[in-house]
Amino acid sequence: MPFRLRAWIVALGAVPIFLLLGLLIFAPPDGLERFDLAQFIGRFHPLAVHIPIALLLLVPTLEVAAFFQQRGELKHAAGFVLTIASVAAIASALLGWLLAWSGGYQGSLVTWHMWGGFLLAGASLVCWGLNSGSRRGYALALFATVALVIWTSDQGGKLTHGETYLIERMPGPLGRWFGRKPQADVDPASFYATRVQPIFQAKCVLCHNAEKFKGSLRLDSYANLMRGGKDGPVIQPGDAGKSELFRRVKLPPGSKDAMPAEGKPPLTSAETKVIEVWISAGATPRIPESAIQGLPASPAPGIASAPLTADYRPQLKTIAGLESSLGVRLVPRSQNPTDGLILRTASAPERCSDATLEQLAPVANLIVDAELARTKVTDNGLKTIAGFSNLKSLDLSHTAVTSAGTNDLAKLDKLEFLNLTETKVTPDAITELQKKPSVKRIYSFESH
Repeated sequence: MPFRLRAWIVALGAVPIFLLLGLLIFAPPDGLERFDLAQFIGRFHPLAVHIPIALLLLVPTLEVAAFFQQRGELKHAAGFVLTIASVAAIASALLGWLLAWSGGYQGSLVTWHMWGGFLLAGASLVCWGLNSGSRRGYALALFATVALVIWTSDQGGKLTHGETYLIERMPGPLGRWFGRKPQADVDPASFYATRVQPIFQAKCVLCHNAEKFKGSLRLDSYANLMRGGKDGPVIQPGDAGKSELFRRVKLPPGSKDAMPAEGKPPLTSAETKVIEVWISAGATPRIPESAIQGLPASPAPGIASAPLTADYRPQLKTIAGLESSLGVRLVPRSQNPTDGLILRTASAPERCSDATLEQLAPVANLIVDAELARTKVTDNGLKTIAGFSNLKSLDLSHTAVTSAGTNDLAKLDKLEFLNLTETKVTPDAITELQKKPSVKRIYSFESH
């Protein structure tokens, strides 16, 4: 290819790269969710990103084979593969920015991963420009590009699987050399197991579990809690004031960074205090309750809190069958079998419809928390929900429910928290629901 034509193509390819640079500088991800169409397109990034990774690793393989076997066709194949890889790298980087900017992502890991994608796109274009020029310059650029592929992919892996994903299964000496810390064993009789983890299970695991982990943070085990999220550790043992998790659970509901979010029931003052004193005592998984100072009074011996539902254990086979056939999750709210079940649909909300709710009738009295955001539930489904006699928390955000269906919700005598964000429910209907003695909080952002 003539040098002038190659230079023009490189200049043309630099346009989207400079566009991406401007987006990273002037429109970085800020943790806010935006247009559904932007999120839909951006979600092709995890699929598209594997194309340049595979092709950019193939290029040096072809180049080495061409060098040792003296085969010109392999050299031409390497140039062709590099062309496709450069285009794919630029497209993937742009999709990555769109996903992060519109999907509610933010944090240092996200930022580093995006800058890695930007540098990789630029390096790919430089390699393509040098392919027919200086062999030494091309070789150095190709080496740097492969190194960027590895580093950027590592950042993406940490975003998806956690920062210790690559080292947590390494053999002992090798893992320690790479900085892996030994995992602490959790004493089942410890203060963490009996008082702290049940709080996370009831209030936090809904959004921070193996299937759905906001901010790359999981709270379903001690190891995941101490690993932290995309911005690093959320617990500073011995110092609750510097622990990001404690800061967030203390924020008033509705605050941008408050946990739990999305209209979920907030922690009580006693629950917040339990977490504070546990962190201040060192946040270990083995310390007994007797060693904790400043602890809120626990229920007197022999006085148990009233059960929320019947014992779910006799219906375990029914529960498993419903999960399998309906594609929903029915998760115990805590280790106490009379604390009821949480109905979760976040992994596939499109599977849950009015008909799905009808088929949950055998366990309706066991459900205390129903997460139905973005499902296909309508006003007809609310007639079924009215039969969930022990329901305390209901999330109907981003559904098609209207004021006509909320009359059925008035039949739920134990309902405390209701999320109607982005629905067609009117202020008059919400005012009527607020009259229920049991209702503590209703979320109605961007509703009618």
